[in-house]
Amino acid sequence: MLEPGEAYDDLATLVRRKAAKNGSRTALRFGSRTLSYDGLDRETERVASGLLASGVRPGERVAALLFNTPEFPLLWFGAAKARAALVPLNTGLKGELLRYELADSTPRAIVVDRRLWPAYAPLRAALGIPAEFVVDPPGAADTPPAGARPFSELPAEPGPEPLAPPLPMEPVSVMYTSGTTGPPKGAIIPHRKQITTPCEIALRSRLEPTSVLFTGLPLFHCNAQEMTTLVALLNDLEAAFDERFHASSYWEAASAVGATHVSLLVSMINILFKQPEKPTDRSHRVRTALTAGTTRAIWPEFERRFGLSIVELYGMTECGCTTLMNPPNAVRTGSIGTPLGFVEADVVDDDDRPVGPNTRGELVVRPRTPFTMFLGYLHQPEKTVEAWRNLWFHTGDTVTRDEDGYYYFVDRKKDIIRRRGENLAPYDVESVLNRHPAVFESVVVGVPSPLGEEDVKAYVQLKPGATLEPKALFEFCVHELPFFMVPRFLEFVDEIPKTANQKSQRYLLRQRKGGEEHDRERLGIVVRAP
Repeated sequence: MLEPGEAYDDLATLVRRKAAKNGSRTALRFGSRTLSYDGLDRETERVASGLLASGVRPGERVAALLFNTPEFPLLWFGAAKARAALVPLNTGLKGELLRYELADSTPRAIVVDRRLWPAYAPLRAALGIPAEFVVDPPGAADTPPAGARPFSELPAEPGPEPLAPPLPMEPVSVMYTSGTTGPPKGAIIPHRKQITTPCEIALRSRLEPTSVLFTGLPLFHCNAQEMTTLVALLNDLEAAFDERFHASSYWEAASAVGATHVSLLVSMINILFKQPEKPTDRSHRVRTALTAGTTRAIWPEFERRFGLSIVELYGMTECGCTTLMNPPNAVRTGSIGTPLGFVEADVVDDDDRPVGPNTRGELVVRPRTPFTMFLGYLHQPEKTVEAWRNLWFHTGDTVTRDEDGYYYFVDRKKDIIRRRGENLAPYDVESVLNRHPAVFESVVVGVPSPLGEEDVKAYVQLKPGATLEPKALFEFCVHELPFFMVPRFLEFVDEIPKTANQKSQRYLLRQRKGGEEHDRERLGIVVRAP
């Protein structure tokens, strides 16, 4: 466990010291494949040397288009040792959205899972990324595409002198987060920020020396990185990963790895709760579920049925995977908790004036210690200034705070849609819809989902004289959009309502009644993760 006074400011030092302390103990488990603490250190030294030998220089970026496999942490920590920044890409991206994030981040190298190569292949010539590597499934020996090399054969000639450890303020990753009125923004994450959050989470997670952390969330999100991987490594524990979330076998998978702590999204909570009851609901060691946005109605019944305790929290990529979290011995049902030690928080009105207890306002936060939040948005200084106005980071989320200092989530102030754990921007979906030759304009909104969070609905205005079958437009979206962005509902409108300055009035569309709504699933169009 993390000992008093034990502190880290960079990932490279963390991996090296933990290897010296824990040796051959299992650190990370991916099904039948495991990485010990010393194996993680040894292999990431190889990856760091290989990246440097391939032309990656300190301060440059390395992109990852990878599932939850051992190669992800090897690249993540190997890049950190090479003093490069990882750009973890959503495995559902394709087409223009994938091209944009790669073009914006300008990586010196990219590592792609063979199963995701078809999404990357059409873009590679225009992007011209100098070094390309492919990860094959275990046991496969396929010839890599021309110009690419197997990640397992990454050249590993050591440099003449070892690099000094990264500085706390050096970028360790660039993580893309959606915006409502423009393309995704790359949040620049420094080393200290990525370590500070897991240290704080661990203090409120009821960890013990025998704890095992388990997640089916993707490693390209900060949740799996900070709440599972780094919490485990910092505390000399084991972290286990599923490639993706499987509701029907979730508790069996948790039991198989001996999990005591799991990380769940609100949609996962609801899906698990809707599963038929069975004996395996409690035949596991899980005693703590870290989650966000759990409804008060489900909370006690979920705990009773599955034999665990919920610890609710709040977080964002920019300010930490969790910023607010329920204290370990004073959990307040329905609350996202109190601020962690590295941040100050407040609730303000539209003019940034603090509001009183039990009054709705926007949650704002700021760090108490340098480099414990993101450094800014890559290539978007104006967006950075906008988010940090008046010396506070504005989360865009509406909350209340009671007299005891506990915060309660209300809703998103922004138009960001939260679907199955993914934050998606209406802009991204609209930009694809609007490329259809029959579409004049579109507006995308979130609508309540029976599973919790939201589903995606598109309002579409066709070009004068154009006709288009709903099924054809859904099929266009399936081809052009990541699976989690494909609208569930579609409604054609004669005209998109606008303000005087020609901004779409989303709220009027949300209030619209009586239109003909087309349901993708009723039309037999199914979308699946890659």
